[in-house]
This record gives sequence, structure tokens and C-alpha cells, in this order.
Amino acid sequence: MAFAIKLGTKGHIINAYLEDKRKITYEQVKNLCTHYSVNEAFMFQGIGDPFVKTKLPDPEQRLAMALGINFSPNILFTNVEAFASNTVGVDLLEENEWFRIPGVKGELVAFNINGNSMVPNIASGDMVICSPLANTTEMIDNEIYAVVTNQSVWVKRVQRCYDRHNGWTHLKLISDNHEEYDPFIIEIGEVRRLLKVKRRLTGLM
Repeated sequence: MAFAIKLGTKGHIINAYLEDKRKITYEQVKNLCTHYSVNEAFMFQGIGDPFVKTKLPDPEQRLAMALGINFSPNILFTNVEAFASNTVGVDLLEENEWFRIPGVKGELVAFNINGNSMVPNIASGDMVICSPLANTTEMIDNEIYAVVTNQSVWVKRVQRCYDRHNGWTHLKLISDNHEEYDPFIIEIGEVRRLLKVKRRLTGLM
């Protein structure tokens, strides 16, 4: 089956997906987006429209293309402000645009911060650029992540919490401004997506 080949799998695997007997892999979703112009932001975060809207390159892009420079935007900027001291509804993640920073590679997501719970490392008004994790098991304790649940987004330092059988059951979310903000716990089952904060841009507001 041509469709299965483009996804890098076999026909019976596709049938298993359709019958909800197996889950599609991260790489196969990437292949789907590449070959069929599906919006990766929609597939991975539920953001925007299902299909990519193509548009003509602007003059700067045309010049870069003529010079053989890769000018493809790779950072998705959302209109959500992830409150570093509060929560924000995921339903605000509607409008988005793409941009590029020279030297910053990978498929990334960016949004603005409003709040001071991550001071001094992230201030209100900063933009954070994040890399989505393919799986929550890739998480490293005590590093900063954007934690997405069905209703909320937090930017916090994250630690795993285990039960008495050494099973990973919860996440502890910790503010760098710990004198003003106490840590709190959420169940791992609530986490829809984890994005590693890779870089911050300051002085944007």
C-alpha cells in the first residue's frame, strides 16, 4: 500500500491503527505531515488547522533561496502566554505563525511568559523556545519544561515522583522563585505533552 510505504510501515499496521489496536509512532506522524502537508502543530499539540496553508515566499525568503540558504521557518509561535505563576487555558492555542532564528535547529514551539515564578532564570515578558518530547520518558529531572495538560500550561522545573512500588505516578512542578511560590504535584496521567525549554529570548516586551 502506497500510503503505508510513505509512512514507513506496512498495510496491516495501518489497519491496526484504524481499528484502534495500535498507536501510530512519532516518526510515522512526521512522515504523514511531510508527505500530505498535514500541520505538525495540529497533530502534536492540537494547535491550528489540520492542513498546512501554503503561501508564496516573501522577498527575504526568495533572496535566501536564490543564494542557496535554508530559510525554512522551524519555530511555531503561538498566541498563548504561558503564565509562569498561574495557568492558562489550552483552548487559547488557536492562532499561530512560524519563524526562524539562525543557528536554532529542530521543530520547535515558542510562546511568551507572563509571571515571575521562574525568576531569575525566566522573567515576565520573555519568550521561551521549546522542543516537544516524543515521549515523557525522555524527561530529565530538575530541568525546565512546559507541561501541557487538558486545561493548562505551566513552565516549571520538573521532578518525577514514585509510589512505593517504584512506579512513576506524579510530577512535582517547582518554581525557581521558590520564596514566593510553593511546589505542587500533578498526576502523570494528566500530562498531555512535555516540551523542553531550550532557550529564552528576553527584552521582547
